[in-house]
Amino acid sequence: MGQLETPVRHSVTGARPHRRAVLGLLAVLVAGCGPGRPSGSEPPSGAPTPDGPVGVRRGDLAAGSDYVRVLQGIGVIASGLPLPFTGQIASLAGPTPDSALVLVSLSFPTQSFTFVREQDRFRALYNVTVEARQNGTVVARAESNETVRVLAFKETQRAEESILFQQQLYLPPGTYTMTVLVRDGSTSRSVQQEKRVVVPRYGSQPSTPIVAVQATPRASTANPPEILANTRGTIILGRDAELPLYLEVRDSAQAGVPLEIAIRDEKGNALWQNGVTLPHRGELASSVVRVPVGALGVGIVQAAVWRPGRPDTVSQSLLISFGEDVPVTSFDEMIAYLRYFTSSARLNTLKTGTPQQRAESWAALLRETDPISITPQNEALRDYFQRIRGANERFREDAGAGWLSDRGSVYVAFGEPDQITNSNGQMSADIAVGQRGRIQMWDYASLRTRLFFIDQSGFGRWRFLGNSSGEFISALQRRLN
Repeated sequence: MGQLETPVRHSVTGARPHRRAVLGLLAVLVAGCGPGRPSGSEPPSGAPTPDGPVGVRRGDLAAGSDYVRVLQGIGVIASGLPLPFTGQIASLAGPTPDSALVLVSLSFPTQSFTFVREQDRFRALYNVTVEARQNGTVVARAESNETVRVLAFKETQRAEESILFQQQLYLPPGTYTMTVLVRDGSTSRSVQQEKRVVVPRYGSQPSTPIVAVQATPRASTANPPEILANTRGTIILGRDAELPLYLEVRDSAQAGVPLEIAIRDEKGNALWQNGVTLPHRGELASSVVRVPVGALGVGIVQAAVWRPGRPDTVSQSLLISFGEDVPVTSFDEMIAYLRYFTSSARLNTLKTGTPQQRAESWAALLRETDPISITPQNEALRDYFQRIRGANERFREDAGAGWLSDRGSVYVAFGEPDQITNSNGQMSADIAVGQRGRIQMWDYASLRTRLFFIDQSGFGRWRFLGNSSGEFISALQRRLN
């Protein structure tokens, strides 16, 4: 495991003096991190997209940049290339009624920064500036210069978001534009993201739920929280069994504070609801509430919290996901994409089960198809979806998705052919007889399969030739079964 050093250097303008927590860990944390880069081929714009997630076009797998926009749509600060990172901004009660503690949590892959050799180690520098503006006026600003050191070069190439950064500010209640500017210390690369944040006046209402990787419930608003936030607001189905929500209320009732918690889908339907009592800890009642993920399905959900008998409700958008390498947000879409990855019997199990059964079936599928179980990702599934992306780029015909074309479906199912032969005088006469147009022959030696495609129009509309469609189905069934 690499070693990280993050010295505390900061300046604050217009904010109450605060304690800042900076944490650096090279570890795979429950932060919704997939194995690949958090971005696609094109970086998103500097400003967040409008409210609401960007949908995936039917039959066309979203690129990594779409995944970034989905995260932005649920309120996550997310950036792709040239400097990937994700972040969350949350608020908790401050030490006085006219103050709130704003917690800015960011995470980066080591790939985001430029490392240079330093004796027997590698070092990277980066700078983070957090600014809160109200009506064009800077209310608070904090700037930090950070150092990351790792022991091995391979640690500098990690794609998991394993560098964690936190900044705490005290702000009066109000609406703010929060700006986060990140700079690579060794190059000119930088990225800026903005988010509109409403800081409430905390009386006796519950705090907005924080999806926590780790959390120690605090007893007093005079103490800063010890929280590692899930910077993506994302839980991975099949990997994470629970959704941990950190909650607190400014209430010193000895019996604790009862709350109602509901997880609702985008239509407002309750997927899970339960009553809990936050234990008395002093000035605050606080705890981590753990919601079973198997009951939630897949997609964007809202975690709502309220005190019984009171109308005031706080909520937080979350994403229940299959992982970054599988950027779809519904089970039905997922099943459609898996048609060349697993058997129809397994797909039927995924399709017809209850949310709990679906979660269990999905976890079993991941275990059974994972070629390298000691790694956090399923390499077979990762490669499969990379082939879908590749097919969409190489085999798109007219307005259709490339992976659903005849050649694209074969490529997704079997990968690159061992040999491709074109019809320039090399195709066997019995296949080409009576045909007009271009012909291709794809050979897969290990599958003992040879498939033919024809482009009769000459405009790149390739179709199976002869009985190749049936040959493809037979070879696919042999491989899946």
